[in-house]
Amino acid sequence: MVLYGYTIGDADSNPSRGGEQFAVYRFPISSPSTGLLKVGEIDAANIPNADLEGLGTNPTTGRVSAINEARASGSTTAGSVIRVNNVDQPFAPASSSPTPTPSDLRRFGFDSGADFGRDFSAAGQPIVLYNISGNNSGSSAGSSLYKVTTATPGAISLVDGFGAPTTAAQRQGTQATNPGKFADGLAIDNLNPGRTRAFASDFSTADGDGAQLYKVDLLTGELSAPITLRTPSGQPLNVNADSGLAFTNSGSQRLLALLETGAVYEITGYQDELAASGLGLGSAGGANGARFATATLLGTVPLPSAASGAIDYEGFTIVNE
Repeated sequence: MVLYGYTIGDADSNPSRGGEQFAVYRFPISSPSTGLLKVGEIDAANIPNADLEGLGTNPTTGRVSAINEARASGSTTAGSVIRVNNVDQPFAPASSSPTPTPSDLRRFGFDSGADFGRDFSAAGQPIVLYNISGNNSGSSAGSSLYKVTTATPGAISLVDGFGAPTTAAQRQGTQATNPGKFADGLAIDNLNPGRTRAFASDFSTADGDGAQLYKVDLLTGELSAPITLRTPSGQPLNVNADSGLAFTNSGSQRLLALLETGAVYEITGYQDELAASGLGLGSAGGANGARFATATLLGTVPLPSAASGAIDYEGFTIVNE
């Protein structure tokens, strides 16, 4: 068995054909700079806001699903939610549009991350696809967490069980449930499941802070205080890029991030924060001290047009094949 990373470009990969096709790529985690494989192309003709930024691997089936971003950049209108299943090998993409629940639900933000995990609010804790959707712009920066059931077409709902009751603006996606906390990557620990054994990532500096992680409460949708990411030499990590985040969920648990440029980082020193009760972040005596983790560059995936920025690769998940 080999660990592979999957990602999807955000622009037409085949302009010579009619419509838009978004390419899906796979690369080995052991050597991100080599072994890149184009798995297939997703026809985006019927996908509004077709940037498939949220990728997750279902721990039950081992298959990868993708979810589109809430809004196209510059748009004030949240489009339909589209989930595309089976975008890994064997490549057999199948799209569906989960039903907003309640009917006026709209997602917040412009950038998305996703992963599968247990639904801690339901009997038997079934697997659902979680989607974190965020905005990193100024005073409206923030994030909201959503969950999508795995049925076809399934249903999407807002996860907001903390603080004051949900407002109409939060439900309709014009305000974040976690104001000031932007995140666009999501990774859930399915080797050791727990309602707060999940991280969201923010590698952007556009929201006025540096690269960081947040613990995520999958039952309430609340994000913790930030965990600052540093380089191996102890300096703040300053990369300013959109990101995807994924656990290996196989063997010895590892946490990795893929930036839109193709850069792959391994994150270490997070175990103390992840193991802390609730949204607590451990103690000063833990690895790296509380509220700090280390990001080490493993390599850069040679994704087409990533270096120039013509095509961004923001979604990321890991599959053991």
